[in-house]
Amino acid sequence: MEHGEEMIRVILPKEENGPYVEGALNGVNFRIPTGVPVDVPLRIYRVLEESRSVDPSAKQWMSGFTAAGGQRLS
Repeated sequence: MEHGEEMIRVILPKEENGPYVEGALNGVNFRIPTGVPVDVPLRIYRVLEESRSVDPSAKQWMSGFTAAGGQRLS
């Protein structure tokens, strides 16, 4: 993470996510433990918040898209 980057404290729900939330942002992987307070960069927090607002049906559609290697499905 960059020096001087703004941090925000989060507690991700364990029941929804398992022991960790994992992802990548701009080629940087992250793994955030759930159920405990953790300071994360503001940019990671924004990604987490945005992913929570995604409609579950959209997530299902995207899983098919990514399974096809990002190819357009007919």
